Amino acid sequence: MREYKYSLSVTSQFYFCGIPFRLDTTPKCDLGCLYCFAMSKGGRKTSQYQIANPLTIRRKLDRAFSMHPARLDIAGQMLRHRVPIHFGGVSDPFCSPTTSQASRRLLKHLAEHNYPTIISTKQTDELTKESTLSALQCMANLAVQISFSVLEPELTSKIEPLVPSPCDRLRAVKTLTDLGIPVIIRLQPLLPEMTRHAEKTLIPAVAEAGARHVIVEFLKIPVEKNVSWIDQLYIETGHRYDELYHRMGARLVGREWLLPNEYKWEALQPLIYAIHQSGMTYGAGDYAIHHLGDTRCCCGIDDLPGFRNWFQGNFANVIRESPDEHIGFDQLRSHWFPDKSIRRILNSNSRIDQKTAMLEYLQVKWNSPGTTNAPDAFLGVTWKGEYDDQENCVYRKEKPLT
Repeated sequence: MREYKYSLSVTSQFYFCGIPFRLDTTPKCDLGCLYCFAMSKGGRKTSQYQIANPLTIRRKLDRAFSMHPARLDIAGQMLRHRVPIHFGGVSDPFCSPTTSQASRRLLKHLAEHNYPTIISTKQTDELTKESTLSALQCMANLAVQISFSVLEPELTSKIEPLVPSPCDRLRAVKTLTDLGIPVIIRLQPLLPEMTRHAEKTLIPAVAEAGARHVIVEFLKIPVEKNVSWIDQLYIETGHRYDELYHRMGARLVGREWLLPNEYKWEALQPLIYAIHQSGMTYGAGDYAIHHLGDTRCCCGIDDLPGFRNWFQGNFANVIRESPDEHIGFDQLRSHWFPDKSIRRILNSNSRIDQKTAMLEYLQVKWNSPGTTNAPDAFLGVTWKGEYDDQENCVYRKEKPLT
């Protein structure tokens, strides 16, 4: 078994995400969910089993708070600034007994530094073991995200074959909230035909269990079917989502087909209403509508104690917080950014000659209207050829229709 050298990393989602800083115990996941996005992002191609070394992560944490700032790399800078860690950004931290054991050790080291951590998991059997709960209760700054797709046990057992039942996950939500641990629900993926089911059944159930926030994200269709289980998903659900997405005008973003922003926002309105009626807040997990959620960070952690240093210098937050219809680059530049090189975290096709720092990449993208991740990719944001006195694009935002 090899050490997973890239277990702690800044992610390329810094353009739009409030927590683009992930920790993964392994790059692969053993849960076998048919919609798994990690399978289409290289996880299935990993030939050897790799696992994070908790001692390596402990040393990185220790160095971040003891070493001179000038000697830190970008991950060290993020740690020193206490940008919250998304634990489980690629793979479930509790997807196997071996992974769970390592994850509990990682949680111990994070607790030693009171480090703000958001855990994402579906494997609630491992999450609610006494040894794991004990580790969680030692963490001063913690939120837990528990994922659902549907509540129907028969369908769930087909598309999430190795995941605890929805009822078991609901019990885990109640267990954690009874311990005072904030729980966030990830409704991911939302299958298009299950929107009403989510509105009428899933949302009331998670609210009753004690959840405080719900992030919703529609199903994404990978381009490379041969490195995913998407065809099996079509068989088990009886829906050819690729054909449906094509008919509905889906667009290619990166290596995934996504439903149009206008359709998603309109289809989400009853679900958002149900979330509000249940006393919870809504987080917009879908690409290009992140700015339309109830909270500044779509994960809903921006008002939790210890999480104030979430990454605010992303386009979604700047668009959301802009005081008027004009959105300028100076509004983004006013936030904190690490200044060490990010080139290692980007694939070769995304690297820009002579650009190394995150803010430089954000500025290039800011001044590339009409491209993926640019501000005018967000619903209700347009560029009409305007520039500021430093030749940076000035965008305009309008309130989307509901």
